Amino acid sequence: MVTQPLDFSTSIEIAAPPTAVWALVAEVTRMGEWSPECVRAEWHDGSDRPAAGALFVGHNRAGTFEWSVPSQVTECVEGSVFAFVAPAEMDPPEQRTTWRYEFAPSDDGSGCILTESFHAPLLNVEGAASNFEGRYEMLCAAVEQTLANIKAAAEHP
Repeated sequence: MVTQPLDFSTSIEIAAPPTAVWALVAEVTRMGEWSPECVRAEWHDGSDRPAAGALFVGHNRAGTFEWSVPSQVTECVEGSVFAFVAPAEMDPPEQRTTWRYEFAPSDDGSGCILTESFHAPLLNVEGAASNFEGRYEMLCAAVEQTLANIKAAAEHP
């Protein structure tokens, strides 16, 4: 088995305040508007808004492979960070994928820098459905497209 990188991070400058961009990202029911892989998401098991510990289910598609994954918000600070793990329950837990969005004011104060990153250990677990040829590159391209779509929505509501 060829090992793949597990981590990726990239940033984009957006002409909107961090709190406004955070509100777009943290409302997971809108993720299908930004992500080329996440078709839709909904709050789950009594959760109805972004908060640490909140549960949601993401419905995804990569090529012809479709799946739903229960996820849990791990960090939620308005205008600063939104992070979650998927799947929410997994044994061993260190194989869960972590998604993280960080929001910082731009250097000139006119907008924000949005950084999206992932840590995806299953990319190197033999037999894992998420471990297939080109998957890492597919995830990286999806992150780039997601950020571009969020930027467009934030700058041209």
